[in-house]
Amino acid sequence: MAKSIVPDIPRIRTVLDRLGILNAEYADPADYVPSAIVNAMGLRKIVAFQAALAKEDLIIDGPADIDRGLFERLAVLHSFVTPAHTPVDARVAARRLLRASDLVCRIDAGERHGTGLLVASTLVATAAHLVSDLVDATGPGRPVPRAGSTSRIHVTFGDVMDQLDEKGPPTRLEPQPAALATSWLAEYDPPSPEETGDDAFDLLSVVGIGEDGPWDLAILRLAEARPSSRMSWSGDLPRKPFQIHVLHHPGDGAGGALPLQWSVGAVEKPLGDPPVRLLHSASTSPGSSGAPVVDADFHVVGLHQAGLERRAAGSGATFNRAVPARCWSSKVSSLELSETAASVPTVEKLDSRGNRVTRTVIGRLGTVERISRGQFPDATASERLIVVVGDPGRGLRFTHDLVRTVATRYGSAYAAIDVANCQRDDATSFADKVAGAFAAETGAPPATGLTTRQREVRSRTAPALSETLVEVARTGGAWLVLEGFDSTVARPSAEVVDLVRRLMQELPRSPGVRLVLAGWEENLPIEFSPSLEYLEAPTVEDIARTFLPPDPLPEALAAVVRFVRNALGAEEGALYDACPYRVAERARSEMEKGDVGFLIRSLRKQLGGAP
Repeated sequence: MAKSIVPDIPRIRTVLDRLGILNAEYADPADYVPSAIVNAMGLRKIVAFQAALAKEDLIIDGPADIDRGLFERLAVLHSFVTPAHTPVDARVAARRLLRASDLVCRIDAGERHGTGLLVASTLVATAAHLVSDLVDATGPGRPVPRAGSTSRIHVTFGDVMDQLDEKGPPTRLEPQPAALATSWLAEYDPPSPEETGDDAFDLLSVVGIGEDGPWDLAILRLAEARPSSRMSWSGDLPRKPFQIHVLHHPGDGAGGALPLQWSVGAVEKPLGDPPVRLLHSASTSPGSSGAPVVDADFHVVGLHQAGLERRAAGSGATFNRAVPARCWSSKVSSLELSETAASVPTVEKLDSRGNRVTRTVIGRLGTVERISRGQFPDATASERLIVVVGDPGRGLRFTHDLVRTVATRYGSAYAAIDVANCQRDDATSFADKVAGAFAAETGAPPATGLTTRQREVRSRTAPALSETLVEVARTGGAWLVLEGFDSTVARPSAEVVDLVRRLMQELPRSPGVRLVLAGWEENLPIEFSPSLEYLEAPTVEDIARTFLPPDPLPEALAAVVRFVRNALGAEEGALYDACPYRVAERARSEMEKGDVGFLIRSLRKQLGGAP
């Protein structure tokens, strides 16, 4: 081995000194180099010694060929010492880190502060225990924000340090506050009782935590969407330790929060099968709760949950705790909503021959707004009931197409039933029909015959069906559309009508369930009076809006209204005949066949644009 080393004694002495290896007193190369090798081996630094010699270009080809395989040996040694950490592409990782930094925010919630992650354009995920003081979870329905809580919770992006001048010190950039929606709580799943009862809970315990949670998760809704690409979710987690990063806003020790920090560690152990919690070794402190835990490729692994102050007392544990993303990431798509009503310019449906056709939505802005409001997770019972009535030809049965379009957009379950075909159903068979439409079963016990049919519906059938619908609605909510109450050909049985009335009364205790009644002819309870919508005939303005984007400029709308009115001429009066919706559709279709270029030129002229 000594013959493969350049006998440059001064440079070798420097290497030995740097590594803390004893130098020989004599300077004869024949004895000095072998002595240096023996000393390095005695201190178990022979690989480090060889690596340092290679860097200094002191290795030559020789009989021992110690250069061959040197770096493979170094890699093996590194993997043995820290198997979770592997080299990554520097520039790729740097870009991913910068992109991830834009998605992390500081959350100040009352007396607490923590960290959150933008998981959709309007949604921020964080730890539920961070905002628990601002949430009322005592009611029978979904948890809701406490009165006045909106002013006590603040979300801030871009609280970071940056190197703006290579010669100057780092600069703390101006943070970007993000306003919360009035109904800011999109999802709330508190930690388990064991995790909340004491700061010294056992980090290794998952007692009371199953495949359905609880997840210590809160998803907050922003008032405005942020134009940012979201991070992707991690797939199946490795069983062996793997490297992770935590991006967080830990406390500064004086009651405030530090600008965005980056900690590196490893997921050392999954807890549960499948994992419901993760133990990790990245450094955190109070303020890190809710921070994203990402893998080496910056896929989201989970959210940090428990830090230094929440470890088992006297346990000597060196791990922190996180909630895996796979447990809650599926909720995000169903919760991503805008404060404004969804835009529904067209719907797809099947014609009488079974062919798929696209129909333009003319008017119905009120219905779409009600559907959008009902989609919110914290919608009240009256907002989750939509009762649409109107004269024939107003598009009453078009309602289920609107509901289906909005519901499926957000991953909600959907079913529609024509009750005109249910005149022979009793309450039990109709309940089975509703459950079957969702591919579920009611589990309702058979009628005993010991009480009246009405009492059976109230005490057994309706609660069982409501329970089934709540279960269906667990992920993304469920929409049940019942139409045909106004049919002149066939009417549903009195038992079916009574069951629907009971379902309506169960709504306050049925989170996530939305009920739409088209053509309902019974009186509504006073608390559901805001749920009623009476359809009006479409107007010339409604037709004009179909040629424009949502929320058009008043001048643009007025210009197109004039164009539509001129094109209709005497036919305008037909919009208010017996079948106004059909007339409006025919009129718009005829206009589409005309000179669209003339419409555009006319509009530009009206607005003073270039010809």
